Amino acid sequence: MKNIIKLILRYHFTIIFILLEFVAFSLIVEHNRYQRTIFSTYTSTFFFNLSSQVKEIRGYFELRQENRKLVEENTILRNKIGVLTDQLEEVPVWDSLHTDSNYHFYSGKTINATYNKTKNYITLNRGTEEGILQEMAVTSIDGVVGIIQNVSNHHSIVLPLVNTNLRVSAKIRKNGYYGSLQWDGKDYRYSYLNDIPFHVNVEQGDTIVTSGFTSIFPEGEVIGFVETVDRETANFLTIKVKLATDFRKLSNVYIIGHRRKEEKRELETAAYDQMQNNE
Repeated sequence: MKNIIKLILRYHFTIIFILLEFVAFSLIVEHNRYQRTIFSTYTSTFFFNLSSQVKEIRGYFELRQENRKLVEENTILRNKIGVLTDQLEEVPVWDSLHTDSNYHFYSGKTINATYNKTKNYITLNRGTEEGILQEMAVTSIDGVVGIIQNVSNHHSIVLPLVNTNLRVSAKIRKNGYYGSLQWDGKDYRYSYLNDIPFHVNVEQGDTIVTSGFTSIFPEGEVIGFVETVDRETANFLTIKVKLATDFRKLSNVYIIGHRRKEEKRELETAAYDQMQNNE
């Protein structure tokens, strides 16, 4: 209290001056119509702009929650599509609308990640208790993210496209030619599609999608878009792909599990072993 009194005594002339200025300004506005109109206009404009800014800031902080809700709703819808497709498979007239219903979708969220190393990883907030297993696919609303590598009860580690250890079977959507997509460890925005024959027609802007051969990713998930095509080599093209997923701002994801992956793998392994024995 003493400090407040000392402060008032020290700056009493300044305080009195400010009070008198305020009283004078109030009297001018109150007794002059023109000044009162100008003051009201500027005051209304100021508070309107302030209110707009507050709403925008509030909306920005609510975006994460809204995006999470959208991901969960999309996950439910994609699972319902699979169920409906199963029901329609027995009706021949729907064959032209058939989609692969062997996949089940889960929602997840990134809680840790790197993108500037050669062996990058992403940590998700989903684990075995939520049904997540190794070798499940991970995508975002923009495109492919990676593959589940390790899982605990409540978390999982994703091997992303921006990890030099990961290869993904990919194809050019417009003509179906497929090859292997692998990151070179440099720019997190770009990867390379290899093993595409020299004669294949590929142009800048062409869409690169998953081939669906591995039973990890559904066929047709967007990976990225052709940035450049190098035709200097004799047999195969070197295709630079701009990745659809921005790994610097990745947040909400979809985790995709194949219901019959083990059955397919066991059948293919048995067939391979049989061919090896017959040689």
